[in-house]
Amino acid sequence: MTIMPHDLRYTVRTLIKAPAFSLAAIAALTLGIGANTAICSVVNAVLLKPMALPEPERVVMFMNTFQQDGSGSGASPAKWAHWRRQTSVVQDVSAFRTNVVNYTGGERSHAGRAQPGA
Repeated sequence: MTIMPHDLRYTVRTLIKAPAFSLAAIAALTLGIGANTAICSVVNAVLLKPMALPEPERVVMFMNTFQQDGSGSGASPAKWAHWRRQTSVVQDVSAFRTNVVNYTGGERSHAGRAQPGA
């Protein structure tokens, strides 16, 4: 226990002798700890916590597949509306879109891939 006060005095003297290094070290630690906290908070909220639903185990996802190659899990807005009207099995239905949408400044957005050079 007698070594600890000696080490603290030595640390303070060293930090006072090199204030630029001290500020750089404190800034690096602050940024590192802040970034780590932010990333861990996002991972916890998005991936680790259960969904905020009364019964999350009852959530299902409808997929539209093609018999030729098994691709194409998306459904058109018309098919989605049909599923929503015709179902008596599910309580609520919602939709999501995963592809890129570019805002063009008008009333509608342009869906599709980014243009080369854009």
